[in-house]
Parts: sequence; structure tokens; C-alpha cells
Amino acid sequence: MRTTRFVRIAFFAVLACLVIATAQARADVYMKSKTHTDAFTVMGQSQPAKDEIMVFWMGDNKARTDQEGANTSMIFQADKKMLYMVDHNKKQYSEMPLDFGKMFDAAVDEEGGDEEEKAQAKAMAGMMKGLMGSMSAKVTDTGETKKIGSWNARRYTLEIDMGGMGKTTGDAWATEDIKVDYAMAYTMANGMMASMPGFEKILAEMKKIKGVVVFQTNVAKVMGQEMKSTTELLECSEKAAPAGHYDLPSGYKKVKGFGR
Repeated sequence: MRTTRFVRIAFFAVLACLVIATAQARADVYMKSKTHTDAFTVMGQSQPAKDEIMVFWMGDNKARTDQEGANTSMIFQADKKMLYMVDHNKKQYSEMPLDFGKMFDAAVDEEGGDEEEKAQAKAMAGMMKGLMGSMSAKVTDTGETKKIGSWNARRYTLEIDMGGMGKTTGDAWATEDIKVDYAMAYTMANGMMASMPGFEKILAEMKKIKGVVVFQTNVAKVMGQEMKSTTELLECSEKAAPAGHYDLPSGYKKVKGFGR
């Protein structure tokens, strides 16, 4: 059974929600960021250090993230409560319903294998649902300020308990120099989190961060291992997204297997 698949799904779901909760933007906003992740090993699998450039667009109840170099995209459509993973090289996409019960059920259905493997997959999904329901977060305003790039930023400390899957701590430097409509992002965040058990508590806590996060450090402790990363906002501006940017590309084939 692909146990790590459920771990990847759970962590991606939380990450997606936190990105929307803290992005705080209005239609259309363009953001470009750089994330550095240190090398780490989890469940016997070693991952090298890497740098990623991500481009994020937020529009009217829709959002899109593109990873430079990988030629992949994530498209979020709030009205459908659906997240799409798009592979432009293979001209195909897979989908993840942002109803977390359906999300895990779909993962179980796609596992295949014999009855014993299916039973193990179902048990793992049930455990992950329970763990996600016990998540919590704490945001503390330190009052410390400094200039980051061209922005005046304020430091907040973050503590996120993943409900048994691990804990994440870090600093988030946010600026109110970027004037945006916070209500739009909160509406989108609620749309993504509506079916996630207990996540409204995390959303309320994340609202304590005032403005747009321009630099963030994270130390995640998962299964006894540490994963360290930093994310820096490189650009942020308001401009019209390309036509059809939040839609699935025409002619792409739908495939199963989100997170494989």
C-alpha cells in the first residue's frame, strides 16, 4: 500500500489552505516567490535540497500556481470546490475534490490491490481524517519590524500542530504596504476549508497576520525528521491574468492518481 500517498495528500491540502489564507489578494493579483527546501530524509527516502520558483495568480474565486521549470500547474476553482493538478508536458490533469471526505475516499478507490491492501488503505484514510481534525495553530505578533526588500515588514511567529502528523514552527514577515482586499482571500479560504474538520480554528488564527507575507521560515518535524524551508516574495502586482488562465487547458486528458 502506498502509505506515503495519504501523507502527501494531507500535507498538500494543509499547504494549499494556508497559502490561500495568508495570500490575501483581490482579482487579479500576480505573485512570484522563491522557496528553498533543505535536504531531508523521511520514511527512508532521501530528498536533495532544492529551489523552486512559483508564480501565483488569484482572481475572482479562482487561483492558479505554476512551478517554473517543471511545466506543471495547480488550478483552484472555488465554485466547484476542486483543485486540478496539470501536467503540460503530458497534456493531462488529475483532480482533487476539496471535500476532504471525498478526497480520501477517492484515494482509497485508486489504490487498487487485493482486499487486504484496500482495507489497509481505508484504515490509513480514516486515521488521516482523524489527525487532520485535531490540528491547531498559534500566531504571535512579536512587534518586531524591519525592511525586507522595498516593504516594511512585521514579524509573526507560527506554531502549527498537524494533529499527530508532525509540527511546524517558523517566522512570517508580513507587510501592509501592499494594498489588497483581504475579504476576497478569506472568502476563498473558507471555500477551501469548509469541509476540513476543525480548520476554521486555524483560519481564525492565521487572520492575525496583517498584510501579505513577504518572507517566511518553516521547520517541519515529521516522523522524527526535520524539514527546513524558506519562502521569499520576489514580486507582487495587480494586473490582468491571461485569458482562460484559470480554466483547464483545452484537449488535456483527465487521469487518476492525484499525488502519485
